Amino acid sequence: MPRAVYSAAIQMNPESQAGMLHTPGTCPLGRRSFVGYLAGLLACPSASVADNPTAYPTEVAGIRLPVTPLCMKSYELCRSAAPAFLVNHSLRTYVFGALYVSHKGQRFDAETAFVAAMLHDIGLLKEFSTPQTPFEIDGANRAESLVRESGGAPVEANKVWQAIALHDTRDPIPQHQSPEATLVAEGAGADVGGPEENIISAATVRSVVAALPRLQFKERFIALLTDHCVRKPGAQRATWLEGFCRVHSTVPASATEQAILAAPFDE
Repeated sequence: MPRAVYSAAIQMNPESQAGMLHTPGTCPLGRRSFVGYLAGLLACPSASVADNPTAYPTEVAGIRLPVTPLCMKSYELCRSAAPAFLVNHSLRTYVFGALYVSHKGQRFDAETAFVAAMLHDIGLLKEFSTPQTPFEIDGANRAESLVRESGGAPVEANKVWQAIALHDTRDPIPQHQSPEATLVAEGAGADVGGPEENIISAATVRSVVAALPRLQFKERFIALLTDHCVRKPGAQRATWLEGFCRVHSTVPASATEQAILAAPFDE
C-alpha cells in the first residue's frame, strides 16, 4: 500500500466506515488501600480481551487514520499490552494532532505519525520498562525497533523515535524536529489538558470523544503515572513527569546536586 502523506486540508472520506470501538468495562474498586486502589484501576479490562474488536476506525472527525501493515502492527502492539483507556488515548492523540497540524498548514507522513502516536506512552507499561530509563525513551526505543523489524527505512525509524522521546517537552523542541513530532506532542497535550478551541472546536472534540471514548482517562492515567513513579523513582529527572514523581514517590537526590556537593573544595 502506498505511503499516505496528508496535506494541510483535512482529508474527508464520506464512504469510510468506522470500526467497532473499545467500550468501558466495569472495575469495582471497593474500599482498598491506596496501592490496592491503583492496582484496581490498572487491572481494568485491557484492550486485548477477546470480546474487543481487532480494528481501529478508519476515520474520526474528518481525519483518516492510515491503515498500512506497520500501522496495524503498532496498533496491535499497543492493544495487546495496554489498557483500553490508553489505547483510545493514543488514537485520540493522532486525531487531535492531525487536526492541529492540518490547521497550521503542515504536511506530515501519516504512517510515521500514527506509529509514534500509537506507541508514545507504552514506556509506562511494565512490559516495555527498563529499570532507570524515562518512559519516553523506553517507548521510543521499542517503537524504533518495531519500525526496523518491519523493514521500515532508518529515517522513518528515527522520526518515530524523536516524536515519542520529545512528545512531552516544551512546544518549540518537537516543532523544530518534524511535523510528525509536532503532531504527537500537540495531540497528546490536547487529549491530556484539553485542545485550544480556536484550533479544534468544541463540536469536533465531542465528535472525537464520541468515536473514541475516554473510559475514565483522567483517573486511570494518573494511576498509571503514579505506578510508574513508584516503580522507577528518579527515572524522570528533567522531564515533564519529574514534579509528579517527586510528589508520588521518594525521588533520590539528583546527580547534579550530588556532583556539586562532592566537588573537592573547602567552603
